[in-house]
Amino acid sequence: MDADLARTGFFYRLRYLVGPFFRSERKKTAWFLAIVNVVLTLLVVAANYAIVVWNGSFYNAMQKYDVNRLWFLGFLFFGIVAVITLISTVQQYTIQKLQIEWRGWLTNHLLGRWMRNQTHYRMQIDATKVDNPDQRISDDVDFFSGQTVNLPINALQSAVTIVSFGFMLWGLSRNLRMFGVYIPGMLFWFNLVYAFGGTYLMLLIGRPLFFLNNIQQRAVGDFRFELIRVRDNSETIATAHSGSAESARLTSRFAPVVDIFYQRIRRTIMVNLFSFSYSGASGILPFLLVLPSYLAKRILIGTVSQTFGAFNQTQQAFAFIINNFSTLGSGYLSITEWRAVIDRLYTLEVSLRHHETDAAAPQIEYAANPTSALDIDNLSLTVPDNRCLIANLNLHVAPGDRVLISGPTGSGKSTLIRAIAGIWPFGAGSVRTPAGRVLFIPQRPYLPNGALIQSLTFPYNQPLDPTRVAAVLTSVGLGRLATKLDTAEPWDRELSPGEQQRIAFARCILLEPDVIILDEATSALDEDYEALMYQTLTTALPRATIISVGHRSTIVKYHTRRLRLTGDSAWHDEAINPIQAAAD
Repeated sequence: MDADLARTGFFYRLRYLVGPFFRSERKKTAWFLAIVNVVLTLLVVAANYAIVVWNGSFYNAMQKYDVNRLWFLGFLFFGIVAVITLISTVQQYTIQKLQIEWRGWLTNHLLGRWMRNQTHYRMQIDATKVDNPDQRISDDVDFFSGQTVNLPINALQSAVTIVSFGFMLWGLSRNLRMFGVYIPGMLFWFNLVYAFGGTYLMLLIGRPLFFLNNIQQRAVGDFRFELIRVRDNSETIATAHSGSAESARLTSRFAPVVDIFYQRIRRTIMVNLFSFSYSGASGILPFLLVLPSYLAKRILIGTVSQTFGAFNQTQQAFAFIINNFSTLGSGYLSITEWRAVIDRLYTLEVSLRHHETDAAAPQIEYAANPTSALDIDNLSLTVPDNRCLIANLNLHVAPGDRVLISGPTGSGKSTLIRAIAGIWPFGAGSVRTPAGRVLFIPQRPYLPNGALIQSLTFPYNQPLDPTRVAAVLTSVGLGRLATKLDTAEPWDRELSPGEQQRIAFARCILLEPDVIILDEATSALDEDYEALMYQTLTTALPRATIISVGHRSTIVKYHTRRLRLTGDSAWHDEAINPIQAAAD
């Protein structure tokens, strides 16, 4: 992964991000819209060229008092304006169409890869994890698709404008003299030197904005993440009366955003001072260049107007980098911010590819068991720093077995559950997962936003008999919710942690899985409710295989075996004495 990230070439990264869309299943639409935009851009330049030529002809006709030509040019003007309006309208539509097509495809492409094979989880536990992938998929993709369409179109328009109006300026220079000296293509050469000099100075002044924009986006993303964490843990913060402490912590996390912003302001002021001065000077320079020849009566006023129009068009084209170097109000991101977004999306792409490669060739071998048994052979589990949690574990869990996994904190209990689930990437050995339906219930069960019935049927979303659902809810002490099955609420905030865990047990009973894996699934319940949950579960699903992680001795009696982890990578598989379990 580091070797891929070391490839910092801008055009390499841009090509890496652009290529997949134009090779995707949407490639016909992508290429069609891209080609249409190129053609429309050329037509826009042609229309601008026609307007400049029209200006010269119109003012020359005015100076010559040529009434008939003035009337003709007046009607011609309305035709040119109508064509420009039509072309510009169609161009704006096709630009926006290409942007939304690209954004939609790229968003779905990244989302699919992020969620596939638990890549989102692998990225979370990776020591070199990418910060704020959600922000990159939502915000950065929008910015990238918009700017990657706009900037190349503007660049093409600028290049074609420079060529076409460069020929015009060269031709207009034929009758010009500077201090009595004829300089072939004087207007063109002056324009070229002025534009390249300004562009070079702008790059020199504004170069720090490239990395400042990247750092600011990271700082803003980190601050937003902290705000979300406060929102998700607001009750804990409130009961601890730690609002002031959290406010101070959030303020400290926001401080880098302010500091970077002030650095950007100072640098942007320098950029703007030069940009405004540069643009202001370009407004008078063409007149100063042609004024001596006009006063000497070598050219007409129309030539002056045409020179100004051509000079202005080529100046805007040459000043493409200057005009797009920083965001001065509304609109899409500037070139500097675009570069930062490309870097962020590239690192996300490389990280996704890295984890996809790891998932395709895992260190732990996963396979489906033709039976309903769970078989673990020579399984060793490590953490990202290579510290070993469990060494050479061999375990056979037959259908209907009830295994309790216990051990001190940090001994690898939850890590073993993740390995059984097939999402833990660090280690070696093999896991053959049971056939049939397997349901994992973590300490904090996931309740999707929406109707309560969706939380009860997650992740299978199968239709259920409302009468049976009401009976099961009553059996876990949540009968009051039976009338709210179709009510959409943020149930993870409406229900207490203990109620959420009881919802998870109701989910198990309703979905009737063959294997149930409980990772401290009763930690928020008192002993009476914990006993009720296990009794209800084992009564409703007497043939189900149950694997539990827990600390309390009160749940021992609901299991037939115990896998005891010692904390020094060793383990012991032992039968549970029913008499001793009852005594405990």
